[in-house]
Amino acid sequence: MAAALKISRHFASILDGRWGDRQVHYRRCGSGPLVILLHQSPLWSRDMVSTMQRWGQHFTCIAPDTPGFGLSDPLGVDRAEVADIAQAQIEFFDALGVGKAAVYGFHTGAMVAAGLAQHFPERVICAVANGYVLLTEQDRADILANYLPSLEPKWDGSHLTWLWSRMREQTIFFPWYRKGLADRLDFDVPAPEMLQAAALDMLRSGDHYRVGYRAAFTMRSDQALREMRVPVLVTAAKTDVLAQHLPRIRAKTASVSVEAGGTVEQTLDLVAAWLRKHKLSAAPKLQATAPIKGRMWQQMLDVPGGQLRIRRNTDAEGRVVVVQHDAAGSSDIVKPLAESFIGLRPVVAIDLPGHGESDNTLPAGKITVTTYAKALLKALDALGIKECDFIGTWGGGLVGLELALIAPKRISHLAMADLLYFPAALTAELKKNYTPEIKPDWYGGHLLHAWMLMRDQGLFWPWYRRTREGIIWKPPYIDPAMVHSRVMEIFKAPEMWRAAYQAHFAYPTKSKLKQLKTPAVLVAPRWDPNIDHTRQAAADFPQFPFGQMPDEMTRWGEELVPFFNS
Repeated sequence: MAAALKISRHFASILDGRWGDRQVHYRRCGSGPLVILLHQSPLWSRDMVSTMQRWGQHFTCIAPDTPGFGLSDPLGVDRAEVADIAQAQIEFFDALGVGKAAVYGFHTGAMVAAGLAQHFPERVICAVANGYVLLTEQDRADILANYLPSLEPKWDGSHLTWLWSRMREQTIFFPWYRKGLADRLDFDVPAPEMLQAAALDMLRSGDHYRVGYRAAFTMRSDQALREMRVPVLVTAAKTDVLAQHLPRIRAKTASVSVEAGGTVEQTLDLVAAWLRKHKLSAAPKLQATAPIKGRMWQQMLDVPGGQLRIRRNTDAEGRVVVVQHDAAGSSDIVKPLAESFIGLRPVVAIDLPGHGESDNTLPAGKITVTTYAKALLKALDALGIKECDFIGTWGGGLVGLELALIAPKRISHLAMADLLYFPAALTAELKKNYTPEIKPDWYGGHLLHAWMLMRDQGLFWPWYRRTREGIIWKPPYIDPAMVHSRVMEIFKAPEMWRAAYQAHFAYPTKSKLKQLKTPAVLVAPRWDPNIDHTRQAAADFPQFPFGQMPDEMTRWGEELVPFFNS
């Protein structure tokens, strides 16, 4: 069996495009002539990984997340046509320096591939539509009425249980909302872990998932085939629910070929052979991600062992401020805090290994605050940051503390927000109770488990003390969007959910503070349940004063910069 090919991840910045400044996340694999791969809704480029592995020996495969899916910015519209999404792909071509390309799409991606060939024939060498939708007007009306319910966070987490049922039903019926015998599918129901991955993919796009689907369902797909002027192959595996649509193709031109596939693998091999019949373009060279002014833009950073996702802004001059998230978090969670430094200082927020969108680059079985700090040091090396100021929240503050001890010249000033500084008895209790195992099950109960756990964090301290003793007598921190974002972090980093917190609880904060020589402050907003413990640390170590932060993290930058400048 051939060794797996390396698949790298990148961001391309589109500046002053039709939809303004935006970023496209994409995967790249293989060598040889270029093929662009477009995924189905409601997934993202991860769905193309197996295809990239299969084709990477013959082609350079580039698979973007289409707008609003995965990590790509949306177009900022409630409705879009396939022609709009195709134009967005042309802007991606331009950002990569691609003149013309072969395009392959699966399901929704097949419609976009056809849209590219229809509307931008001068930019398309050839196109493959694997699983092409041709709807009757009756079916179109039925699908538009039932297929696309809203997916907005609900206070009780019911949107998650609905989503689980929907993803499961999609493997049993097609369309998923019809329950008749004629709608049954002849498939195994995937394992809970696979359903979980698919559910997470859909959650990345949120309610925007409807934009991509609606564009595909409203496309006049037969008319598109009549207008083709470049070679187009329409196919589908025999097990594909859309294979039944192939006989519906009536409007053909000399440019359009229709060929039924076999198994999924045989169909991919058929497509690859067809692509090799055409003179394809050379793959573009990798380019550095272009900065975007006025916002936190994203970049994948190459480090030993893999890639880390970072957010950064480079508008201002001066020492870089590193903003570090908590255990089982990511730069998504601290994005408002990082944004507060825009225009004041250069700023970077890094997803720790195994968190958010970062690979787990840590040595096997060695998840400690020290290994996180060493990994962060490698990230700073890769970014060329010799000295920085640092603000970390909760466990992120411990990572900054450890980094200041092992590499004191790298951190000029250190701010630790909501410091984990607990009495021994509380630490032992937290180790035992704070991070229960949340494992996917057949019935989706783990989703509600995660939701209620994260919601209770805004109601009780610690969250598992659901008694009068544990009530947080402050405004409840239970906004559905906020709770949803924290639940997403657990789902994105299931291996780190328990391991990272356990590592942070095991860290000897008090003895480490005794060793610290770096100028430091301890800060917390009034709404944080950990504020009293942070104040206690400042009382025990008066050389590290306490500062109360504004309730809005968007104002923290202006509060901290004077200290960083001191």
